[in-house]
Amino acid sequence: MAVRGIGAVVRGAFDAVIRPHRFVEFQTDSYATSRLGMVRQMGSLLGVYIINLVAYAIPLTLAGIGVQPTQQSPGWFRNLVSASGIDPTAGWQLLVAFVQNSLYITMATAITLVTFHVGVLIVRDSRDIVQSVHTVVYTTSAYLVAVFSGVWYLTNQAGVSGARVLVRNLQASFVYAIIDLLGADLELPGGRPEEIAANALSTEGQWILALLSVALLYYLFSLYLGARINHRATRSNALIAVAAVALSPAVYVTGSVLAYTLGFT
Repeated sequence: MAVRGIGAVVRGAFDAVIRPHRFVEFQTDSYATSRLGMVRQMGSLLGVYIINLVAYAIPLTLAGIGVQPTQQSPGWFRNLVSASGIDPTAGWQLLVAFVQNSLYITMATAITLVTFHVGVLIVRDSRDIVQSVHTVVYTTSAYLVAVFSGVWYLTNQAGVSGARVLVRNLQASFVYAIIDLLGADLELPGGRPEEIAANALSTEGQWILALLSVALLYYLFSLYLGARINHRATRSNALIAVAAVALSPAVYVTGSVLAYTLGFT
């Protein structure tokens, strides 16, 4: 009998941490070969993704992340909720924040799916798009969500300012490395990052950074396992698929710098 309800959640959490190969595993011996079967499986995976997305975005929104206190509701929304007794301004702010929080993880999921599947296509190990969708849905629903949650925590908590600055500096250094490599005459609004003293990191900040690092490693490793198990790729080909995902930020920043330099933006 299939494990349902709380049992399924507990088993999923256990597999995600202790047995990631089981967490990302797809039943490759019984996946659909017909078009209708594939549509059903894709629909099932989409349902899993939406449930996980809502479960991720609602707590963030209720915690105030992404909420703009000065944002006013439009007239049509005020008319829509006026009879329900909901404060239109607060309701609109929560709705916009929920959509924004959902879009961040959705965009990251889409980029991961495209780059991962392109990676397995390049090495000619792709068994089907369903296997890639399954891998990415479960990978982003657990590990990438953990990364995003950690970043949101750093952004909004006062006791981790040192870690927050460190993460921002790492991001800026990454962008500047590409700018310098391309020889572009560009400057970020905050200028070049300065070094952060080790004692500027609080114990809480160090823990968050450690958990972020672990979640990111789990994320990449689960993609590797997805390529190995679901697509039956070789070790080297699975690494290439993961590299395609890992290089996507560099490709994006490079494209943005070139577009700005060439006057396309």
